Amino acid sequence: MTHRLTWTDFPDPLRERLEGLLGGTVVSTTSCRGGFSPSSAEILSSQAGRRLFVKAVRESDNPGSMTLNRAEAAALAAIPASAPVQPLVDAFAHEDWFVLVTEVAPGALPAEPWTGEQLDQVLAALDALQAATTPCPVPGLRSVAETLGPDLLGFDRVAEDLPTDLHPWIAERLDMLREAARRGIDALDGDTLCHSDVRADNILLTTEGEVSLVDWAWASRGSRIADALQLLASVPDPDGTLGVNDRVDAVLDRHGLPRQVGTDVLTGILAFFVDAARLPHAPSLPLIGDHRRRMRDSLFAVVRERW
Repeated sequence: MTHRLTWTDFPDPLRERLEGLLGGTVVSTTSCRGGFSPSSAEILSSQAGRRLFVKAVRESDNPGSMTLNRAEAAALAAIPASAPVQPLVDAFAHEDWFVLVTEVAPGALPAEPWTGEQLDQVLAALDALQAATTPCPVPGLRSVAETLGPDLLGFDRVAEDLPTDLHPWIAERLDMLREAARRGIDALDGDTLCHSDVRADNILLTTEGEVSLVDWAWASRGSRIADALQLLASVPDPDGTLGVNDRVDAVLDRHGLPRQVGTDVLTGILAFFVDAARLPHAPSLPLIGDHRRRMRDSLFAVVRERW
């Protein structure tokens, strides 16, 4: 995991404000695992018994993380209470810091590897999210096609600068894959609220099956299938036990869409990882390269099967 800021890094005025929200002195902290940002991701517990989740970052740590935390605060302020999302408690700036505070989501990250039961619980929660947030309640959001679309044109960039290690299967079909990705981008447009970064470390599950979606920095407006397909694209299924492609088809069937739409969207997501896996190492996000290569290899098998 990327090295994150923690409570011990916070200046005294910031600590005082947070302890005011907590109603007492912080007596313990729990850092959350996962993610690539240097922003703090901690549960603070006070002597008064209250617990809050805090994300805090400085501009100097990572300007991109600062921008994303501000975007998340704006989205959380408008998401209805009926959505499977923990409510915003506070968001504020202090000198060069920006701090985001929410209630603590119950549960834990999904099992690794995923189980079919947990995967279906999250897919059901995404249906509940769409029911609660269509039409999209957050004003001014860009569409998923706009925000993710440029990323999903990765095969265009690959065609312009062919890597020496490009898989022959991709090389032989590159023009068709580029066309499919463009159709996939068009299919992501819509008027429901989309998380747009649905993966295991942004989901919490209780033993009773309650689901909370966290980290809303990439909130967008898009299709009812967008989050579900992004989730399924992120799930490794090397031996086919989870039936990822069957679940993709089930999502499309529920929404009355051709199954080719799933192939097109997943092709675009694969295009991103094929292109991004060859990018130079980013010192501020040291684990991102390995993650992209794992995702490329896992998703390639899923897309190849669909083709």
